[in-house]
Amino acid sequence: MIEPNTKLLLLKIIKFNGDVTPLLNLDYDYVQISGLIQKEIEDKNAEYNKGNLFLTEKGNLLIQKLEKDRDPGSSSWIEPELASKITPIEKDFVYLPNRKELSF
Repeated sequence: MIEPNTKLLLLKIIKFNGDVTPLLNLDYDYVQISGLIQKEIEDKNAEYNKGNLFLTEKGNLLIQKLEKDRDPGSSSWIEPELASKITPIEKDFVYLPNRKELSF
């Protein structure tokens, strides 16, 4: 079962024809994302017609319901910036940039 916040993110990606990178950052792979989208089509929350994927009225209502059910507070109206998140490095790690990346 998919978490409500993840489902909300997926429905918004479908609605706005967005990038699936936030789902990839949540450790989903392309096959799993495809399966999630297929499930939304089967549940009649989305439709695929003439090469276009879009939300149905039921999907839009589900977005409104999921947004209403979110916890109050900043987490409900501020989406996390997952693109800037980096993996932690060890204390003794030495980073040597590529010479071509340097501007001087």
